[in-house]
Amino acid sequence: MPPVTVTFLGTGNFEAPGRYWNSFVVQAPELTLLVEPSPTALPNLRRAGFAIEQLDAVVISHFHPDHTFGWPFLVFEAMNRGRTHPLSVIGPPGVEEFLASMMRLGAVEEVSAQAHERLSIDYLTPQPGAPLQLLGGAHLTAHVVEHVTRLTCFGYVIEVGGHRLGYSGDTHPCAGLEAIAASSQTLVLECNGAHPSPTHMDVEAVRSLASHHPGTRLVVTHRGGDVEPGMLPGILVPDDYDRIELTAPPE
Repeated sequence: MPPVTVTFLGTGNFEAPGRYWNSFVVQAPELTLLVEPSPTALPNLRRAGFAIEQLDAVVISHFHPDHTFGWPFLVFEAMNRGRTHPLSVIGPPGVEEFLASMMRLGAVEEVSAQAHERLSIDYLTPQPGAPLQLLGGAHLTAHVVEHVTRLTCFGYVIEVGGHRLGYSGDTHPCAGLEAIAASSQTLVLECNGAHPSPTHMDVEAVRSLASHHPGTRLVVTHRGGDVEPGMLPGILVPDDYDRIELTAPPE
């Protein structure tokens, strides 16, 4: 079976000079997912060699701007490129209205209306803990994680190509993150670094999670400017545009 790949379009956050906003593409033979439509997602998709026509789904963890403000430009690109096949948008409760309000505030509401007339866009909010079926026999399971109290924030486990790929979204240590780590063979994990309030993972929290789940490969993204690879021995710390392979375990 061909390997599933993860291409990191950006690995940074608000305080990471020289790196783009956290976003990545999961690509399997019959499924291509964009995880987080960050502000720099579209130009980085182009640079990494992905066309808007390739995307089958866009996955959103929560509604903060560094995770979502690329959406209007993806819609423009889909319109301009004449995209025809359906697109699923997967996110927390209220995802459709949140993205619509973004288009209204950007004074491009008419573009959104045209896009929904011409394109098949399906908005989906998974029930936490219940697998959502995707193309090619893949499944996605949402877990509620703790980030900020005013938002429902999701992390995910994506079962694709015989591999279980976890994504933390933005979180601090919590039961939802533990469930994702326990269910994943590879976990893409945020590490914002030192933070004035307990809303993100820092280096010590990542080390602790790694010690609790030694069988899970951790890959750090959403990396703060003070988080260096040498602080996380044994943990993969990719740069923008790096690509990793996910291989299914032997039968």
